[in-house]
Amino acid sequence: MKVLLSNCRAQLLLSKEIRNHSIENRLMDQFKMDITKTDNNVPAPQIGDDGEAVSKIKQYEAFGPENEPKMPDDAGWYVAVVRCNCENTIGKTLELYFQKHKIWFEYWVPMQRMVVIDKRSNKRRIKEKVLLTTFIFCHVSPNYLDTIRFRPEVYKMLTMPGQRDIYRIRDKELNDYRRLVENPDIPITPCSGPLRKGQRVRITEGKMAGLEAFVQRISGKKATIGNEIKYISGATIEIDRSFLEAIPEE
Repeated sequence: MKVLLSNCRAQLLLSKEIRNHSIENRLMDQFKMDITKTDNNVPAPQIGDDGEAVSKIKQYEAFGPENEPKMPDDAGWYVAVVRCNCENTIGKTLELYFQKHKIWFEYWVPMQRMVVIDKRSNKRRIKEKVLLTTFIFCHVSPNYLDTIRFRPEVYKMLTMPGQRDIYRIRDKELNDYRRLVENPDIPITPCSGPLRKGQRVRITEGKMAGLEAFVQRISGKKATIGNEIKYISGATIEIDRSFLEAIPEE
């Protein structure tokens, strides 16, 4: 009887060891399968700063000189009317929008340089302020005028009095006015209305040599000359009469 019980215990222990061994083998096989599956799912490394694996991230193309859009032949100067004291901010917003869509565009906000006395240091410093508030001069193809006009930050595009067509400024008219405003040496005086017509003259010396303008008044050896953008504004400077030459009337 004792022998029979011993044999039964031995068989039970043997079957238990066989069962444990089988379970262990199955677990090992499953573990190997998991490792193989994980290795197959690991993405191939991408080039990083130090050779480490990084995920692919779609980036915009660099907006450099090589892929910068060219100025179209029909580009012209137009005036967008915007909120006061937001001219440069809105101009930059328009520029970024057109850059994103790879459309040629430039803008200009006339700035006036002023010499002010700092109250703390009692020293003179140069301060800039917008010369023509609410106006942004936009150089763009007429095909995209509606893109500017219907933006929420733009009130309207300037039109000629009594007309619905958007006013286009002649290139020479704007370039002369811009050169006058941006001169670094002579302070300018803004004029809210059209300038009186007078003798047409050309500056012969200095950084503004070649600039054409109209005489407004004569005071001794000085002359006040100026230019205007029709229907918008004008600017004048005072200059030595010896630096001027008359332009014959055509």
